[in-house]
Amino acid sequence: MPDLPKEYNILAFDYGNVRIGVAVGNSLLKIPHPLMTIGGESLNAKIAAIEPIITKWQPAVLVVGVPEFSDNPQKIQLINTIKNFGKRLAARFDLPVNLVNEDYSSSHASSLLNEQGIHGKSQKIMLDQLAACSILESFFASYN
Repeated sequence: MPDLPKEYNILAFDYGNVRIGVAVGNSLLKIPHPLMTIGGESLNAKIAAIEPIITKWQPAVLVVGVPEFSDNPQKIQLINTIKNFGKRLAARFDLPVNLVNEDYSSSHASSLLNEQGIHGKSQKIMLDQLAACSILESFFASYN
């Protein structure tokens, strides 16, 4: 990772073909906060929707959750799409992008929502944001 100031913002993304969950955290506090869920028809539309978030939060680092490698052709395609998303973010915003294992981030987010009495379709919009929080927690744990 490049030399960074002592305190800086980090944006994390839980990429999905339909929605992208976004969370923000601070390098000093290391507490992720859900921000929003982005939808869009195309990857270009999703990246365009990220631009005002980058402008507002001025992150020094971006984190993208990616599943572990699999032999499943559909999962391989998703992994490649997510890696492409990360490359596009890095190129568009000239920021370092860290890929973090996202396995079980959605199930962890779902269990947190279940504990709060939020079930089924009611979880839909919040699930991706909380999964992004889980991804950011993994990032913080790996960069003490």
